[in-house]
Amino acid sequence: MELSLVLGLAVLLGIRHALDPDHLVAVSTLVSEERRLWPAARLGLIWGIGHLIPIALVGLPLVLLRLQLPPRMEELADLGVGVLLVALGAVTLVRVVRERVHFDVHTHDDTVHGHFHRPGHRHPSVELDRRQWVTLGFGFVHGLAGSGSAAVLAMQAAPTFAGAVLWVLVFGLGTILGMFGMTLFIAAPALAVVSRQQLTYAAVRVLAGLCSVAFGGYMIWTILPGVLA
Repeated sequence: MELSLVLGLAVLLGIRHALDPDHLVAVSTLVSEERRLWPAARLGLIWGIGHLIPIALVGLPLVLLRLQLPPRMEELADLGVGVLLVALGAVTLVRVVRERVHFDVHTHDDTVHGHFHRPGHRHPSVELDRRQWVTLGFGFVHGLAGSGSAAVLAMQAAPTFAGAVLWVLVFGLGTILGMFGMTLFIAAPALAVVSRQQLTYAAVRVLAGLCSVAFGGYMIWTILPGVLA
């Protein structure tokens, strides 16, 4: 019974961890590039899997050796999250600007000609595979930043070593469920509605990009002084 309560707590904390502001900003910005429901929600699932990997690779050895991750390493990981958020937001904003009006060159019957595309004229060029890898990478960096805390919580909550190991894995599973649920039931359905209108779709992407840059910049502003000290 005690182990069941501990594991249940791990799941709940994992779901709660998935809803941290920096996690939501990152995944919402990534999801804003997608127009369809399932592919958008799948990005949340991929983020959660990427988050679990460093928690297992780093958190489990910490539990095994009964060690804590040095605060400086956690600060560096958090700083990396801030830098990635700024980069992600900037790339999103640049892509919106480029897609609004751009010049394209076509070849038809050995004749080369070019023309401008305006809003509403879209080419089927969604690079979903690359976006999935980027999402996995973001989840990995976020997981690296939280692996030390997850290990500490596991050692404090679980009465045995085996229970602590299981706690870390279940905590990671909770983050997967939390992020998948967030994108499926909140972000993805909203995008499925607004993406029907090109202008609204662009506005959502701009807002997500600005939030990502602003939040990432705030993280850098608050963490960098401690790293340089």
